Amino acid sequence: MVKEHLGLTLALSVPVFVVVTKIDMCPANVLQDTLRMIQKLLKSPGSRKIPMMIGSADDVVTAASNFTSSRICPIFQMSSVTGANMELLQSFLNLLSSRHEAHENEPAEFMMDETYSVPGVGTVVSGTVLKGVIRLNDTMMLGPDSLGHFQAIAIRSIHRKRMPVSIVRGGQAASFALKKIKRNQLRKGMVMVAPSLNPKACWEFETEMLILHHPSTLQCGYQAMVHTGSCRQTIKILHMSAECLRTGDKALVRCRFIKVPEYLRPGQRMVLREGRTKAVGNITQIFLDAPAGNTDIHQPPQQRSAGQPGQGTAGSGSRRSGRSNRGKVPQPE
Repeated sequence: MVKEHLGLTLALSVPVFVVVTKIDMCPANVLQDTLRMIQKLLKSPGSRKIPMMIGSADDVVTAASNFTSSRICPIFQMSSVTGANMELLQSFLNLLSSRHEAHENEPAEFMMDETYSVPGVGTVVSGTVLKGVIRLNDTMMLGPDSLGHFQAIAIRSIHRKRMPVSIVRGGQAASFALKKIKRNQLRKGMVMVAPSLNPKACWEFETEMLILHHPSTLQCGYQAMVHTGSCRQTIKILHMSAECLRTGDKALVRCRFIKVPEYLRPGQRMVLREGRTKAVGNITQIFLDAPAGNTDIHQPPQQRSAGQPGQGTAGSGSRRSGRSNRGKVPQPE
């Protein structure tokens, strides 16, 4: 599992740090073997990370200031029972800077991670503001629903770090209480965007896909789970720029969502998984004119197995003749 997670972070160019827990109950020799295994894995040719053991406040400052370079990999040893090195991890998290610059002058966009129903408050959604500014009582476009539609929704209240606020900005995590909507109308993967964006959902998209691992060959018609942002849904591969894909291959792939349409943007990163199969990619194009529904409109219609209308097949005729002659005594010639 550790190797799988590390492989995905490397493929997506995401900085990573390691936390070794339960050091209070682990024998010293087992702890040292585990640390040596982690350092060997990080130094391997596929990772090329620089492991850094964190043991003091100076190490925390050095690791946090160089963490976004994706070369440094801090390693923490801690225990939740004794509280050992807990303050070092907290200081490291507080010193981390954002990897992406959020522009406040752009239209607001909020990615939904969780939904709640709070007694006395109503429906609450939590997630991350990707860009722009959202204020109290603003009207946002919420969607897409199962039909790909967006509806106007008003912000009743905003909470950030368990405190009520009147405004949140891009890059911040927050919770919003919404007016006049039930929790069963919401799902993970929905977004709230500014009305000026005129959002539209799509059924199909094109991605530049890199196959990290697949047991055999991947062809058109293959179905797997796709993760992009907070969206998690099964897709079907419709077309590929190559006849088939194997481990290590890269190609342009056109995919279609199986259940509901989603709100995507070109440039989004995605992860495809199914069993042992793992792939990553960048969304290069979305197709807003793709027809709705979960029917496979790209497959040619099946040919009729029976003959022309009004004409029976030989097999059916023989069965009918067999049933009509059943029980009759053969006549001598």
